[in-house]
Amino acid sequence: MERKYITYQHSEFSYLTCGNGNSVLVCLHGFGEDADTFSFLEDDLQNDYTVYAIDLPWHGKTNWNNRLTFPVKDMIGLLEQIVPDFNNRSIQLLGYSMGGRVVLSLLERIPEKIVSAVLLAPDGLKVNSWYKLATQTRPGNALFKYTMRHPQWFGFIVDMLKRVKWINPSVAKFVHYYIDDEKMRTDLYRIWTTMRKFRPNLHRIKHLITAHQIPVHLVFGNYDRVILAKHGYSFQKGAEKFVTVDVLPAGHQLLREKQVSFIISLLTSLPNPLSEGDGA
Repeated sequence: MERKYITYQHSEFSYLTCGNGNSVLVCLHGFGEDADTFSFLEDDLQNDYTVYAIDLPWHGKTNWNNRLTFPVKDMIGLLEQIVPDFNNRSIQLLGYSMGGRVVLSLLERIPEKIVSAVLLAPDGLKVNSWYKLATQTRPGNALFKYTMRHPQWFGFIVDMLKRVKWINPSVAKFVHYYIDDEKMRTDLYRIWTTMRKFRPNLHRIKHLITAHQIPVHLVFGNYDRVILAKHGYSFQKGAEKFVTVDVLPAGHQLLREKQVSFIISLLTSLPNPLSEGDGA
């Protein structure tokens, strides 16, 4: 894949692109990852697709110089600059984890442009109360900032909750992975705060998916203790004709070599839900 750079407002965004096909695929990575996680797509899609994988703020080689906020309208503005003739093109979306929350927000804002979407272990299907407190309220964000500088008290509470079995040990391990390292804590504060405007309205999104007949594929790992498949099934209710849910024998990390063929099959199969079972 070829790396390119583009200036948007005060920041320089990095992205990878490959292929010269008529279909456009935009890929959005997870927390702490980058556009390179989608490099596996090149061999299988380059003839039929033009792929754009973007380094989000504070990730990869993107040089973020704006304030700690990246609203959805700026994500759309960035796509308008990256994808040639964006306003006259239809696109497919592939989002992993945090990138899944971005995809959900784009489904809400520009559904008329989206042909289909694949979301891998997507964030955004359930609002975590800690995340909401830390990013959506001024006092909560101040406490979040303080905690990232002085994490000992929070680590103590997490360990206590694990001992009394109020939280899963894998969740406690996940928390410690981020708060026990200073750089991780700094990145966590910057990224969560910067991406806080991506707050998908799930009820509205389901209505728009149905109205615009957009196939949406949700994929989860059976052993994932952070992003649970049950939230996918909950989202699917009332939109079964357009939303599919698959659970794979995996953990949270779904961008693995053994999952590649399945992900490719979802991207390249564009089912028309209206043609199934209606006698068409």
